[in-house]
Amino acid sequence: MIRSRHRARHKLITNPRSGFTWVELAITFAIIVVLMAFLLPSVQRSRVAAKRTQCKNNLKQLGLALHNYHNDYQSFPPGYILDQDGPYLGWSWGMFISPYCDFNPSVDYSTGLAGSIGALDPRYFRAAFICPEDNGQPSLEHAFVVTTKVAAGLVTPGTIDAPRQFPRSNYFGVAGYLQPEAGGFDRSFKPSGSNQLQIQNPGSLGNVGNTVRNEHRYCDLQNFRGIFGQNSGTAIGEIRDGTSNTMIVGERYVPEGTAAATVGHGTWIGATDCSTPAGLASVLGDTSSALNAGVAKRQTTTGFGSAHSMGAHLLLADGSVRFVSENIDIDVYRDLSTISDGRKVGEY
Repeated sequence: MIRSRHRARHKLITNPRSGFTWVELAITFAIIVVLMAFLLPSVQRSRVAAKRTQCKNNLKQLGLALHNYHNDYQSFPPGYILDQDGPYLGWSWGMFISPYCDFNPSVDYSTGLAGSIGALDPRYFRAAFICPEDNGQPSLEHAFVVTTKVAAGLVTPGTIDAPRQFPRSNYFGVAGYLQPEAGGFDRSFKPSGSNQLQIQNPGSLGNVGNTVRNEHRYCDLQNFRGIFGQNSGTAIGEIRDGTSNTMIVGERYVPEGTAAATVGHGTWIGATDCSTPAGLASVLGDTSSALNAGVAKRQTTTGFGSAHSMGAHLLLADGSVRFVSENIDIDVYRDLSTISDGRKVGEY
């Protein structure tokens, strides 16, 4: 009995329980850290790529809806609606293609945007119009809405704020850019410095006012020469530069400011106020300054850009989607935004 106990005690002493030392634990932890350092960037890149792919798919779906609309009505929808006299309507191309996107907001089209305040079902705040890379609220924080009647084509600027009433969008119809004869500039004008911000240059949305006759007052094909504009209805046959060489929809990042007058926020429902840059830019975009101008600080803009790195997606009129570098030549970029300039589009 004594010998058995002695042997058991001897075994415990000569064969201690194995385990990790502090050095081994430190080495193991270091290996895990190194592996994570290698794996996490890969996972992040995969997530970024997935979001970019989803954004591209969103635009493809919009392109399909636009072409289905064209098949039924022999033209693309209007950029936004403005009757010469009567209530301000403002309904945009996004609203008109909604039935082709498997949803149809229940609103009274005759009353215009002002009549829809508070009537939109939250189900219509669709993720299909939001870039997954660009986080933000599903609705506009604030938006000035015109509630007065249109008189002889003249719109009184909106003063009624509609907080969180309109669904947000990152996708905007291409209007082109303001032509020289309408007070804009030649396509070869190179933006630089403060001119990068489209709200500050003469070729952007909102710079045509009372000096232009009623039917061409705010934004139309004559002044901007893109596919979308005031009461537009562009047919494929009118796109003489070719549908594969003409932009129809582009994406834009969400600006940093959230005030009702902040230029650059979007809603697919309509132009809340076509008499201001903020209202026009809520559904349309121009190519006045470079792609991604101001994106780093999410500055105000009436143009295009994205939360993606080094470029943005553009939907062409043939239904294809291109991810275009922010270094695209400004002449080529502007040529892509107009429907019949007659110039051959260069490489991009």
